[in-house]
Amino acid sequence: MLGTFSKLKAAVKLKTTSVKITTPVFTLHYRLTFLILLTCSILVTSRQYIGEHIQCIQDAVAVPVKILNNYCFISSTFSIPRTTPIAKGEVSLFGLGPYTEEDDVTYHAYYQWVPFVLFGQALMFYTPYYLWKMWEGTKVRNIIQGMHIFTIKEKVEVRDEKEEILTQYIVRNLHEHNGWAIRFFCCELMNLINVIGQIFLTNRFLGGEFLRYGIEVVQFLDQDPETRVDPMARVFPRLTKCVFHKYGSSGTIQRHDALCILALNIINEKIYTFLWFWFIILAIITSIDFLVRVVIVMMPPVRMFLLRSRLSAPQKDDADVITQRCSIGDWLLVDFLSKNMDTMVFSNVVGKLAKELEYGRGHPGHISESTPMMRADSKVF
Repeated sequence: MLGTFSKLKAAVKLKTTSVKITTPVFTLHYRLTFLILLTCSILVTSRQYIGEHIQCIQDAVAVPVKILNNYCFISSTFSIPRTTPIAKGEVSLFGLGPYTEEDDVTYHAYYQWVPFVLFGQALMFYTPYYLWKMWEGTKVRNIIQGMHIFTIKEKVEVRDEKEEILTQYIVRNLHEHNGWAIRFFCCELMNLINVIGQIFLTNRFLGGEFLRYGIEVVQFLDQDPETRVDPMARVFPRLTKCVFHKYGSSGTIQRHDALCILALNIINEKIYTFLWFWFIILAIITSIDFLVRVVIVMMPPVRMFLLRSRLSAPQKDDADVITQRCSIGDWLLVDFLSKNMDTMVFSNVVGKLAKELEYGRGHPGHISESTPMMRADSKVF
């Protein structure tokens, strides 16, 4: 198993970065969901757990087994939806039985594409984070360089100078972070659109069976074991039919009816059952998170409440000044600082920032023009 997932270990950094530039819900998309889908993609391509993906048998050995397996795998197998369960004694298994060429059959061609679709979905969940990381441009990391880890051994003068430089940057670039914030909000919206779109994309990929798949699986557990039809066996049949046509010795076309075992579907049904519940839960969580984000953007009192909750008691009143004087982009930057800095250090920065915004040049401790300038793309700490 370790050998199978060695590539996954190399491709995904399991250790989180020291500087946080996203929210917990954002992390569920680009890290956890990406990892889940990538794991599933690797799992369905591994033969050491399920054996050959397809094995077909026929009454007479008229077609070599390897040729028959390859033909049925690439041309897709089919089942007969009109057949009834075992309890009525008409067929051996659901989806199998006699049929004519006029009968409607359901072809199963998705299984060849499952690993590629899962891998593509993983990339789509990672894309918003990739864009945000590119747009963010290590702004937060460079601004708080050396301040996200509080050490007692650090001299008070050195830490105070770092706090002054950080405050200077925010003041001198006031109202300049709105475009930066809009990009972040767009990436959050992309997460919401993506997870909802993935539900409908998967439903289209599985022939319209995915939207109610999880509900039918739950209902299946409460039905009579003698008469119930497993929805997983309908969407992901283990046994299907395949017809191979070849020319006989006299030149006429001979029809060879084969029964195919799709061992791959044992894994597929479990994967998509889990993904149904995960996508639904993730869509609900993301929708709530985005609504909260809209409320934060539209209602300054909410921003003030959130900022006060992250400050120590003496600096709670400073949250009012910052909320009133700063734009939404400035507030978002301060919010990211609060997630990456020690509470005491962050409270000191907020205190200095509030005094600078409220009193300006007249108050003691004002940041003079001689104070070293810090840019978002510099590393002065």
